[in-house]
Amino acid sequence: MTVDFKTLLSKPADNVERPKPLPAGTYHGLITKYEFGESQQKKTPYVRLNLVTHRAGEDVDAELLNGVDLSKKQLRRDYFLTDDAMYRLKDLIESCGVQTTGRSMGELVPELLNKAVIISVVQRPSQDGSELYNDVKELAGEK
Repeated sequence: MTVDFKTLLSKPADNVERPKPLPAGTYHGLITKYEFGESQQKKTPYVRLNLVTHRAGEDVDAELLNGVDLSKKQLRRDYFLTDDAMYRLKDLIESCGVQTTGRSMGELVPELLNKAVIISVVQRPSQDGSELYNDVKELAGEK
């Protein structure tokens, strides 16, 4: 697919706004994609889960959510693939109702696709404090 830069750049600058971060709280969503990589500094292997949100939980301030389009919000959560950390990924997989007995982690990760999850979102300020970003604090299968 060819990118039409002329159309993209025809948007009036007056209409360009910084996206609002999600208010802290829980959200219902799906795991839409996974990819493997290494951390930049220590080269620690990880699996990154990409998430979409569908609706906010009862603990999310509705006033703060006003003007935020949940369908456009994409979040991610990384799980390190080391002996000391892989239990976190196993816990997530089991919370999503996937049977882990006798199976390898490599077999299990693809089964996370399209699983319904509860996403615990927190806000993190930028280093200079001028912006807020969203981080996924916890992720679990939706019961």
